[in-house]
Amino acid sequence: MLLAAYLVVRCVHLTVYSVAAAGDAGLRRQLAITWIPTLAGAALLLVGVLPGGWRQTVLFAAALLVDWGVVFVTSRRGNWRVHSASHWSERHDLFVILAIGESILAIGIGAADQPISGPLLVAAVLGVAVAIGLWWLYFDLVAPAAEQRLEQARGQTRTTLAVEAYSYAHFPIIAGIVLAALGVEGVLAHASGHGELGWFYAAALCGGTALYLIGHLLFANRMRYAVHAGRLVTTAVLLGWLPAAAVLPSLVALAVVVGILAALIAGETVRYADVRRAVGHG
Repeated sequence: MLLAAYLVVRCVHLTVYSVAAAGDAGLRRQLAITWIPTLAGAALLLVGVLPGGWRQTVLFAAALLVDWGVVFVTSRRGNWRVHSASHWSERHDLFVILAIGESILAIGIGAADQPISGPLLVAAVLGVAVAIGLWWLYFDLVAPAAEQRLEQARGQTRTTLAVEAYSYAHFPIIAGIVLAALGVEGVLAHASGHGELGWFYAAALCGGTALYLIGHLLFANRMRYAVHAGRLVTTAVLLGWLPAAAVLPSLVALAVVVGILAALIAGETVRYADVRRAVGHG
């Protein structure tokens, strides 16, 4: 049912887009080409529903590669249009907000079957702190700076930024939030005990947060502004913390991740004070 709904939305979107593109031959040609990977990916998804298991995973991954890969290659011809930079960036900002909202829900899911206790409340507070940290790292500086960069770009340059930075480099940002939320959920599920977090949830928590920052680095690279060295260092620190997080109590693992994010935020707030003022802060 979910797959059918997804395919209906994709087809309706392309159809309505084609109607709105009347009079723009280049855009209509691009939309016609986009139907090819969309239908090919849909076929792989429909076939993948049947077998289940690893075969389903392979077919679903193939559908994603076909859909995204062909659209990316054909998009480099410059037939897409981005008339409003603010609207374009706002839509993608909302994706980030929705993902962070889901991370808040993960706190409730992880705590649902746990008795109320001091450690559980501490874990919930730390989980919210992770969500706040992820929000700050994107919306305090990255989002407004990227929107200004997109607004200043014109023609093919704007289209390239929209495709490469927002449509593709944004994916690891969203994926990182989702994985980090899974890690927080695992912490809440283990908060009442004193056992170790385990490799699965530690990889989700530390690896997801690191993937989120890697997405920021890719996004900055595609938007063609300076990559923040602090985020690169923090990514390495998070990955280095992963083995310890797996064998330490869940609250300790989460508290250190919160501390790492807080240190990055504090450092950037001081270091990039002038940049923050330039993009509208203060």
